[in-house]
Amino acid sequence: MDASPAFDSYPYRHRLSDVLTWEPLDIDVGATLAQAAAAMASRNVGSILVRDGGGTHVGILTERDIMRRIAMGEDGGSSVRNVMSFPVVSLPADALVYKALGRMERLGIRHLAVTDPDGKIIGVVSLRTILKTRNTAAFALGDAIESAPDSAAIAAARARLPALASALLQDGSGAATVAGAISAAMRDSTERAGVLALESMERSGLGPPPVPFTLLVLGSGGRGESLLAPDQDNAVIFDGTPEHDAWFAEWGTRLTDILDAAGIPYCNGGVMVSNPLWRGTPEDWRQRVGEWIGRGRGENLMNVDIFFDFAPVLGEAGLAAALRRDAIAAARQEVVFLGNLVQHIGAFRPPLSWDWFGLTCGFQLQDGRVDLKLGGLLPLVSAARVLALRHGIEATSTFERFRKLRERKLISAGDAVAVTEALEVFMAAILRQQLADSVAGLEPSSKIDPSILDRRERRALRAHLTMVDIIQPMVEGAVAR
Repeated sequence: MDASPAFDSYPYRHRLSDVLTWEPLDIDVGATLAQAAAAMASRNVGSILVRDGGGTHVGILTERDIMRRIAMGEDGGSSVRNVMSFPVVSLPADALVYKALGRMERLGIRHLAVTDPDGKIIGVVSLRTILKTRNTAAFALGDAIESAPDSAAIAAARARLPALASALLQDGSGAATVAGAISAAMRDSTERAGVLALESMERSGLGPPPVPFTLLVLGSGGRGESLLAPDQDNAVIFDGTPEHDAWFAEWGTRLTDILDAAGIPYCNGGVMVSNPLWRGTPEDWRQRVGEWIGRGRGENLMNVDIFFDFAPVLGEAGLAAALRRDAIAAARQEVVFLGNLVQHIGAFRPPLSWDWFGLTCGFQLQDGRVDLKLGGLLPLVSAARVLALRHGIEATSTFERFRKLRERKLISAGDAVAVTEALEVFMAAILRQQLADSVAGLEPSSKIDPSILDRRERRALRAHLTMVDIIQPMVEGAVAR
């Protein structure tokens, strides 16, 4: 009998925002241990942030730190400045729990700050609060990527992804949860490649980043909807002048080379930091986005599709938050641009065959497979994006965008349910095929062989694909509101 513990999907189904229960408690850097202990006791928490005179959180103090110092003979009058740990280790609120667990384990810490999109600390979570897994297998992948010394180690860690995806599905997790876990690995890999590239720059004598920056993951990785056929989609914002571009060009080339060697191939469309089009100052990006919006056709629409789903993974998150707000504000008022996006959705057709009576009778096949990305996922993802832009919704996840649209009554509850169910079905079918292809030694793709589905599943898939034909008029109505 197999005595190994069952796989626990909890860390991949929950984000830090789900376990964050209290606002940050802080104290001045000049306070005493006794004052810090009293403040923690009044809130019944095990840690307190330490702020400097400017209000910046420069350290963190835990109850264990205080007890250890008292055991060493210090009294309550000692300054927190001499006892606190620094710098404060943090993760964004939308980070999956597994990443927090992995980072705590590797760094030997029990408390972690949680930040909003601007990088501001909004709370602290403890290991005691979030350690709900039964074994360490659930977060070993994230820690392996985060501590990888080179591209080969990143590749070795990523090789576990098919097994992780399979285990999550067997554990009853939905396809959206599995895609979130795969996307987290993509973000982790890009972040780690960025760090390794930084270290390479310093070893080469090129020094650290000359100005603050943020590295972005774009497209499905930014939305949290990656599956098992990755490629690179990344960009950088640097808060400097055009003269700093040369440093980031070299860094970007090294970063993308590391990712390619780690099994995440170069983007065929050139959406990478190594391409000048995908790096720049905040002003560069505002002008670039303005041009894309102003022209709003062809390649510009493709760039918009990639760009507006970005997520920061390394550096100053506030740069990304500011750019997102500026870009959405610029896009939501451009009626012609939004109209072009709506028309672009109409170019997608469901891969279905129809009989003389206008009923679905099968699938349109290409080399024996159905393209569920082009004829299923992309039109729904594009619909969520254009509606989010029109109504100033900053969420990047397609599921979250539709949820917010429903809450604002911009689309009906029935349409929201139909769309999200279709997304889940499409993603599940693609994942199932990709896992089968992985076992067979084939390159995973977004095209599925209908024979992997039983009759009921094929019928359900055809029914959900009909949603693609009604998505454009649904979007036109919501854009007009």
